[in-house]
This record gives sequence, C-alpha cells and structure tokens, in this order.
Amino acid sequence: MPARKAPGPNGFTADFLRACWPIVKQDLVDVFQQLYALRGRGFSCLNQVLLTLLPKRADARCLGDYRPISLIHLVAKIFAKVLSLRLAPKLNALVSANKNAFIPGRSLHDNFVLVRQSARLLHQLKAPRLLLKLDLARAFDSISWPFLFEVLRQYGFGSRFLDWLAILLSSASTNVLLNGKPGPTIWHRCGF
Repeated sequence: MPARKAPGPNGFTADFLRACWPIVKQDLVDVFQQLYALRGRGFSCLNQVLLTLLPKRADARCLGDYRPISLIHLVAKIFAKVLSLRLAPKLNALVSANKNAFIPGRSLHDNFVLVRQSARLLHQLKAPRLLLKLDLARAFDSISWPFLFEVLRQYGFGSRFLDWLAILLSSASTNVLLNGKPGPTIWHRCGF
C-alpha cells in the first residue's frame, strides 16, 4: 500500500501503520484472526467510509471545483487487499481476453483500438450496420450478490473466500461529511 496516500477517517495512512507496527500489530492480528474464523460481527465499525469533498483550487465556489474522496479505514483496506491478492493469480483465467480494464498486464487502450478498427470495417462494408456501446460503469451497483457468489462458486472459489467477501461487502457503509460532521449512514447494498 502506498505509504502516504489516502488516509482513513482517523487520518492514519499506511506510513503510520509501518511506524507504529510494534504497537498496533497485535490488534491487527486479532482482527484478522476474527475474520479468519468468519466472525465478522463488529467489522462494520472498521468498514465505514467517510465521503468528503476536497477543493481542486483555492477559490472553489461551485460543485465542479471539488473532487470527492473516500476516507477508508486501514483495516478494511488491508482486508480488501488480502482478498484481491488471493484473487489476482486467477484473474487471467477468469476474465475473457477481450476484457482489459483493471487486469494487470492488459491495456484498456486495446479496447479503444479494437472499437476503432471495428468502426472502420463497418464503414468500409457500406451496408447498414449498428455499433452499440454499453456503459457498464455502474454494473457493480446493480449486480445481484447471490448471482455474484454463485458465479464465483462455479469458478471454484471456496466457501471461506466467499464468506470473507460477504463480510467485506455486507459490512460496508458510507457517511457523507457535512460541515465536518458525518451525516446518516448509507449502507452499501446490491441494487435491483
């Protein structure tokens, strides 16, 4: 994890964790032992995100002059990182070769080149054709979690990994910071 990037709600970064490791080590080990034993009760306290707006410029006045940032607890980040590292070696086999976003060793630019070549070919054919672009940016917001878990199960992921993923997903929430104070909790749930 980058040392000084993206502090959590308490302001702590990975650099803090490294510097204070002898002090916080046992607490972190205890949390991971609870998660390993699939006892995720109370993990929601460590899986809360504070959403705030940071000004892009000193004289920020309108909404476009700000950028949102999510302040995530280090423990939740580390747990998600552990799961992603376990998943990473299997990604090439799980994700089709023509899907390039967020897969190490693949380039999203390849998709642009493929679309451009397809559009040229369709134009050269000089026959009525249709090129359809689907925006899947919000796909995760609408995917059925039971469906996601069944697909992962069919791909051979064990019940423990799926239970860890369920703990991470089901315990996540966000609070929007309004004038420096957290607003009501927004629980992350799968869409419909």
